[in-house]
Amino acid sequence: MPDEIDRDQEFNEQRLEEMIEQSRFKPGPTPSLSHCRLCGEAIPLQRQKILPGVTTCIDCQNLMEKKR
Repeated sequence: MPDEIDRDQEFNEQRLEEMIEQSRFKPGPTPSLSHCRLCGEAIPLQRQKILPGVTTCIDCQNLMEKKR
């Protein structure tokens, strides 16, 4: 008869397998845009590299954050 530690270990193993399976099928990060989706200005290459999936320039991002 399994004891409490065995049940906990089995639960943890099942949970870990579920997490691995979920992460295996997640889509990769969205590529950054080269130009801002709001104003059309070029997004600096360094910003694109630091923030994968970035879609706005610094000025537009600042405006959006101030509106919140």
